[in-house]
Amino acid sequence: MSDLLPIIIKVVVSIAIFVAAMLLSRLTFRLIVRASDKKGTKLKTPNTIKLVINVLFILIALMIILSFVFEDLVPIITGIGVGGIVIGFALKEPLENTISGIFLLVGKTIHEGDAVSVGDISGVVELIGINHTVMKTFDGRKIHVPNKMIWTSPVTNFWPSSVRRLEMVVGMPYGVDVETSLKVLKEVLEEDENVYKGDVSNAVLFNGFGSSSIDFKLLFWFERPNFFAVQNSVSSRIYEKLKQSGISIPFPQLDLHVIDMPEAKVKKDI
Repeated sequence: MSDLLPIIIKVVVSIAIFVAAMLLSRLTFRLIVRASDKKGTKLKTPNTIKLVINVLFILIALMIILSFVFEDLVPIITGIGVGGIVIGFALKEPLENTISGIFLLVGKTIHEGDAVSVGDISGVVELIGINHTVMKTFDGRKIHVPNKMIWTSPVTNFWPSSVRRLEMVVGMPYGVDVETSLKVLKEVLEEDENVYKGDVSNAVLFNGFGSSSIDFKLLFWFERPNFFAVQNSVSSRIYEKLKQSGISIPFPQLDLHVIDMPEAKVKKDI
């Protein structure tokens, strides 16, 4: 019994250290949330922050336990040799993903709720985990993407801010008055409620001569929830405005010009 007592004490102390680490982890997370609330800002990745804090405190607890409580295990662990190398190779990918996950959080490359594209994968970030990131594709699928892939690949953020710009090309028939066309299209952007009119510039530009039309490009901004609504409202408003102004929307057409051949040459060919 006397031989087991030191081991029992070490186990109890280890459990106490682990419990203390978890309590400190929860306390730290609550303090971060309170500080964020006082500033009037909302944490963009609360689940990820909580997970990283838990992992950090668990690692600290394990280091303390191995260094002070079970210090006699350290020589055994360091003397594993070849077995340690094998374990190292096995843990290579998970460790790289874990480190990449921490970098993603600290570097704020992406946030939960962002619509992004990573390689061939596009969707909304649902959760940035310590090993992988969960993305929901635009067609409803869930994909677990390794954090290393996100950290080492080009990432396109479709919504880096609350507003985004959309481009729309509208063709006018040849012979139309350019100034009238510009005026009508500008009125559409000014009157449409779904077009964002904050600290941005909406514009209508001459875009070039098409095969069957004179093309104008509309550049306008909109808020994220209005992505589909603004396309429908602007398109329908353009159609109505052009109709009221007596301007028709052109369609592809081909003009055929017949050149009269000299009569003498025609008879000769016959």
